[in-house]
Amino acid sequence: MARPIRIEYEGAVYHVTLRRKVCRLIFKTDADRERFIRTLSESVDRFDIRLYLYCLMHNHVHLVLETPRANLSRFMHRLQTAYTVYFNRRHRRCGHLMQGRFGASLVDEDHYILKLSRYVHLNPVFVRANKSKSPSERMAILHSYIWSSYRGYIGKCKREDFIDYDPILGMMDGPKRILKSQYRRFVESGIVD
Repeated sequence: MARPIRIEYEGAVYHVTLRRKVCRLIFKTDADRERFIRTLSESVDRFDIRLYLYCLMHNHVHLVLETPRANLSRFMHRLQTAYTVYFNRRHRRCGHLMQGRFGASLVDEDHYILKLSRYVHLNPVFVRANKSKSPSERMAILHSYIWSSYRGYIGKCKREDFIDYDPILGMMDGPKRILKSQYRRFVESGIVD
């Protein structure tokens, strides 16, 4: 059976997921994560992608992005191929790294993209913390997790040049000087909900 054709158009916003085959690791070391982020940055620049946010987990990746040139498949092909070649060489392996095609869901509504951004940024908390952990322990996990764009959103680290923060922060109410703190409250409210 043929794979369904991906819907691509100028200005489309997607929630993209990459998964490793059979729950194996995409990233074995911090050097792997750093290489993926560098490859992501280069690919964003090369294909004129507007990357809103990302989160790297051990065996999967979340990206939320916009494609002004309707080129999601070309962008993802370059990102996955470049990283797989690196990973295979570094870890002396061969073959596919990812499980099948990347997942890509169209994001149509502004209120959904805001909820999606919270879900993606809270992913480390949901994956690493079981329900027995207190809200303060979960908050500590979120604030210490460096492999996502969240810390840049809330001003805990330098903003990454390849992330477009404005569309998500622009959905917060109020003057520009308080948008980071409003976004932080919005995301962190998901820890206790």
